[in-house]
Amino acid sequence: MSSPDASRFDAVVIGAGASGTLVAAHLVGDDASPLHVALVESRPAMAEGVAYSTRHGEHLLNVRAAGMSALDDSPGDFVRFLRTLPEYAAEDPAAIGARFMPRRDYARYLGDLLDSRPGQARLRRIAGAAEDVVPVAGGFEVELASGERLHARAVVLAIGNRPARLPRLEGDADAGVAAIEAWDYPAVAAIAPDADVCILGAGLSMVDVVLTLRANGHRGRITSLSRRGLLPLPHAAPAPPADVDLAGLLAMDLAARVRAMRALAAREQAQGRPWQAVLDALRPHVQALWTSLDDAGQRRFLRHVVRHWDVHRHRIAPEIARQLDEATASGQLERLAGRLLAVGPGPRMTIVWRPRGGADVARFEADVLVNALGMDQRIEGGAGLLARLCTRGLLRPGPHRIGAATAGEGVPLGADGRPVVGLWTLGALRVGDLWESIAMPELRGQAQRVAAAVRAHLDAAG
Repeated sequence: MSSPDASRFDAVVIGAGASGTLVAAHLVGDDASPLHVALVESRPAMAEGVAYSTRHGEHLLNVRAAGMSALDDSPGDFVRFLRTLPEYAAEDPAAIGARFMPRRDYARYLGDLLDSRPGQARLRRIAGAAEDVVPVAGGFEVELASGERLHARAVVLAIGNRPARLPRLEGDADAGVAAIEAWDYPAVAAIAPDADVCILGAGLSMVDVVLTLRANGHRGRITSLSRRGLLPLPHAAPAPPADVDLAGLLAMDLAARVRAMRALAAREQAQGRPWQAVLDALRPHVQALWTSLDDAGQRRFLRHVVRHWDVHRHRIAPEIARQLDEATASGQLERLAGRLLAVGPGPRMTIVWRPRGGADVARFEADVLVNALGMDQRIEGGAGLLARLCTRGLLRPGPHRIGAATAGEGVPLGADGRPVVGLWTLGALRVGDLWESIAMPELRGQAQRVAAAVRAHLDAAG
């Protein structure tokens, strides 16, 4: 039984980043079928999450504004919102749509979208961490760190991205190692201008760190250490998608797909068109490409192809690519490919690593270590909410132990393999099942469908 002083809601959404904000917006957006909803967020602000909580203007969206509507049925909604802001009011909508806008503007957009829902009076925003979700009669009890307990007929896990853990180092080599998280934007901005910085990782989080350091006039050396040393590639000028035989690709195994995509990219370039047009043509079909691979094919993708896929798929604005090129050409930024072995303690750390493909050990020194390894895709281990739900049997790892195993519109599969009725998830927790699950085209669609499924469940329960 739920505790007698528990606050009662039709639905509790845990996580108020992009995915949770959109689910909550859909749930309270219909006055004809009113629901009482709680939106729980452990971070300082609602409607931001990790990606959009940055206050730094140099951190841009990785998609042009025209493609960033949060609503499937209103593709120009983000551009419409931008034109309500004084700084963009006089600009041509087409020009705005073609730009890579600051991510902080997208946080303003998500906040406005949530604030403008007609059912605001039925939405309670709760600042605090959810520590457990316990099945009880009639639904679930959500236990908060504050001690408050929320009774919910339905729960949506919109946990979002969590920073990857530092790699396990050899022996006791990681004892006492302290690293700044790349997503801790104030801490990155506070790095001393003369400090030599080692960034673990070479993906989008690493790019954010370099951009902030350069915006602050950084003078020290910046070294990126990653397994392959590959940077995200830039977007090309807008062009029509390439002509791709999707059915043919879906019938191929992984190796044949890779060969076919390389041939398609070479064909586009030979005809004076950007290779990016091939990825743009495949973009709506990534989930189908993933789910059509057998288990062995998916494992091979994760072992051998994933980083090459990431740098081609998750591209950056051309103006950001130019900044990285300038930093590299000047000698300030160095990219190393290899494996981190140890970090020596002290005010000036010794980074011990092994170059990719080599047997010898190399070293360099740094004043600051930054963890830019991206997203943690594991839900087991530790003492957090997801680990507790695994222990309770409400969640189990997804394919290849990535994310959570789900069915239908994001209903988690419990330890017994059966759907957990009344519980949903979306976004980052579905990457094992869907792979492409964290970008806005997927998030906005999932959020709308999850909200509809929650409503149907509540209507059926009476």
